[in-house]
Amino acid sequence: MIILTSVFAYKKVQMFLRMLIYIVLGIVVLVVRHRNKKKTRKRMDERTEYMMKHTKKDKDGKYPWEV
Repeated sequence: MIILTSVFAYKKVQMFLRMLIYIVLGIVVLVVRHRNKKKTRKRMDERTEYMMKHTKKDKDGKYPWEV
């Protein structure tokens, strides 16, 4: 146990472990953000399609915001 503690006491080992933790957490954050971005985009597309389908057009076939 003392040997293990003395190995972790070195500055380079501490730096390596700290950087390893930062890199792993950074990768996890990027993966979660990418996954949620895809889900959000899909949900927005579905809601836009629903809105376009259920919005009345005028006599020229245009939506109210196109005037």
